[in-house]
Amino acid sequence: MSVDEADQIRAAVQDRYAAAARSASGCCGPAGTSFGGPFGQSQYADTDRAALPADAVAGSLGCGNPTLLADLHPGEVVLDLGSGGGIDVLLSAGRVSPGGMAYGLDMTPEMLELANANKAQAGVQNVEFLLGTIEEIPLPDSSVDVIISNCVVNLAADKDQVFREAFRVLRPGGRLAISDVVLSRPLSPELGSVMALWTGCIAGALTEDDCSDLLRAAGFESIGIEPTTIFDSRELDSLVAALDPADLPAGIDTAAAIADLEGVIRSASIRATKPGTSSTRPIEETHVPAIRVYEPALCCNTGVCGETLDQDLVDFTANLDHLAEQGADISRHNLANDPIAFTTDESVRTFLQVAGSEGLPLTTVDGVTVMTGAYPSRDQLLRYAHLAAQPPAGSADLGLTAVDDAGCCGSTGCR
Repeated sequence: MSVDEADQIRAAVQDRYAAAARSASGCCGPAGTSFGGPFGQSQYADTDRAALPADAVAGSLGCGNPTLLADLHPGEVVLDLGSGGGIDVLLSAGRVSPGGMAYGLDMTPEMLELANANKAQAGVQNVEFLLGTIEEIPLPDSSVDVIISNCVVNLAADKDQVFREAFRVLRPGGRLAISDVVLSRPLSPELGSVMALWTGCIAGALTEDDCSDLLRAAGFESIGIEPTTIFDSRELDSLVAALDPADLPAGIDTAAAIADLEGVIRSASIRATKPGTSSTRPIEETHVPAIRVYEPALCCNTGVCGETLDQDLVDFTANLDHLAEQGADISRHNLANDPIAFTTDESVRTFLQVAGSEGLPLTTVDGVTVMTGAYPSRDQLLRYAHLAAQPPAGSADLGLTAVDDAGCCGSTGCR
């Protein structure tokens, strides 16, 4: 990419997020289009959103909740790359208190003004917002314990420089924990050149393999990329509908493009570690996270029914039992047998209103959405529960048998 192209991208991104800042603070200008907005806000627990200024929540244009990924501790220094209205910085400040510090870095003056206003309204002291680019972080070497970011790295023209800078400012043993958009394969050149898709967090997204390669080249280890939501035709239809037709290549067949991109675009949790030993002593974990899995309507409590078994449900049932045996706070609720669970939790109710039952299953940890559209694996559940992973074992015999009669569940039968 040429210098002129990089400057053009940076200017477009800055204009788009300046408009978003004005919109969030009650001024003029549309926020633009991205997979953020309400989807990003839904990743935060109701208690977190209620504790923050409304403009900080409204200014959240991310695709996840990096404060949940980072596992922050008191006394740590955390840096948010592309901090926007400051929601993740303000939440992080509480998690690293006492003794810790939360920095936010953003290149858009309007966003910095909004973030500082939110800081003042929240009355938080251990926060500082910095003006600058994530390619040139204005902090000294080895000065940060944790770097977070929420759907911003994809907006950078020079992502390898972003990761090199992140590595530079992290202390040995420091952690990178970001939410971002990744791709299962590259976009076509005609879509990759659409500026509205750059500013909407799509065209600049890395493939999962490229993201791993760039992190490794920067010096990181223990790299993990975990898709949390895979976007289907519904989300892609909404994206296209929000675009100005003039932004799209002439003569493009949008229906064919949507069909081709289904499943390619996904939000993901991205983690990596700088080699070395952290100087920050970890805090002993006493909290037991509450893991809740909300499932579509099933014929019985587990959905493991009939002569033909759904292997995903068999695996999930075994994984849930495994965690329960280790003392994890984990439960499942399906729409047919336990509809009340879907109405009493505001975030789950909102998710159903937006995505419908087709978006299930939905997994939350302490009320925060961590995965949609698929069941979490055993390793993911163990991490959510703060439990150590166990050595792989053979397939378990669950002792399930088919039921020949119709019974309560229709002709499939269930146990």
